[in-house]
Parts: sequence; structure tokens; C-alpha cells
Amino acid sequence: MASHISAPEPEQYERIASARGYIAGGILTLATLTVGMGGWAATTMLSGAVIASGVVVVETSVKKVQHPTGGIVGEIRVRDGDRVVAGDLLIRLDETITRANLQILRNQLDELIIREARLKAELDERKVVALPAELLPRASDGQVQSILATEQIILASRLSICSSQKSQFQERVSQLMNQIAGVTGQTEAKAREIEFIEKELADLAGLEERKLVTTSKLVNLRREAVRIGGEHGQLVASVAETRGKLPRRS
Repeated sequence: MASHISAPEPEQYERIASARGYIAGGILTLATLTVGMGGWAATTMLSGAVIASGVVVVETSVKKVQHPTGGIVGEIRVRDGDRVVAGDLLIRLDETITRANLQILRNQLDELIIREARLKAELDERKVVALPAELLPRASDGQVQSILATEQIILASRLSICSSQKSQFQERVSQLMNQIAGVTGQTEAKAREIEFIEKELADLAGLEERKLVTTSKLVNLRREAVRIGGEHGQLVASVAETRGKLPRRS
């Protein structure tokens, strides 16, 4: 049986020509890249290199979710395969520990606020601790009432101690004032005694010139004047020292 070979159709000629054009373009591009990279590698000098390790992770892989301070997971709101957007609630942490810590901090803050009020009352010598304005809305709170009662007891104790110290202080001041009064009286007596001796010395000096008294008597009297003058100076110093022990009012 004779076989028949038919000539290609015009459309087939166009397809073959187009494919040859793409192949030729690809070969030319590959040759250009090869020559360019080879020329760059042969002519470029590298001054150094840095070697570092790294991990390539696919952007759509599973991500780790971690709270900055930690906690116990109370509820998981999503499941594997769910689609989420920014802002969606994924996990809810258990609030038990957080609320307990909040209550501890609130109690500490209440104690400091009421303590400040107690210190102001003590400074003004008031007998009652006034509840601060910021705690008035919680005046019936048992914790606030307990802190207020404790600070009230402390205030009463502090006022009693201050009153006792004030009484002792006033008694000490009274003792010092009496001591000053006594020493002042002695000082005045010594001053008068010095005046008498000086007058007597003046009279004896005239008699000594006329040889009516002995020199030894005059010397003894002068020695007595010096002694009394020294005692007078000690008494004056004692008065000044005692006055220095008195408190100074501001």
C-alpha cells in the first residue's frame, strides 16, 4: 500500500516559526546572563565576607502566641483552620490571679491614703482621722473601715505619747527656770558682797596710808574680794549655761 505524505498547512508553518523565535530568544538571554555574571566574577575583587546563620520560615507557617507577662489560659476562642483578622479575640487569660493582685494593690493604696490623713490629724492635734474625699464613695467598705479604725487607734496612742512628752518637757523647762532663778539670786548676792568689799577696801586704803591698819589685813581683804569675784563669775556662767538648755521657740 502506497503511503501519502501531505504538505504542512500554513498555520503549522507559523507555529513552528514562532516557537523557533522563542527558543532563540531564550538561548540569547541565557548566554547574555552567563557572559555578564562570568565577567563580573572575573573582574570584581571582594574585600571580605560575613558568614552568618539563619532560618528561613514560610510566612504562612504556624506562629507562636505569647503573653508578655504570662498567665493561665482561661478560654481559647479559635480553632485550627479558623480565619482571623487583626483585633479578633484569640485567647482569654484567667483573671483570678490578676484580680487578687489588683485587690492587694488597692488595699495598699487605701492604707497609704488613710495613713496620710492620720499624719495630718496628728500634726494638727486633731483627735479624729477624717476619711479622705477619694475614699468617701467606699466609706461602707469593710476593708476601708478596718484600716480607718487601725489608724484611729494609732492616732490616739500617738497623741497620748505626745501629751506625755509635752508634760515632761514643760516640767523640765520649769526646773531649769527655777534653777536659773536660784543661781541668779546667788549672783546678785555675790555682786552686793563685792560692792561691800570694794567700799571697805577704799576706806582701808586711806587708813593704810596713815598707818592706822596693818598691811596684812588689807591683803586678806583683797584676797577675799578676788575669791568672791571668781565665784560671781562662775554663777554668771552657770546662768548662761542653764539658759542655753532652754528650747528656742521658732
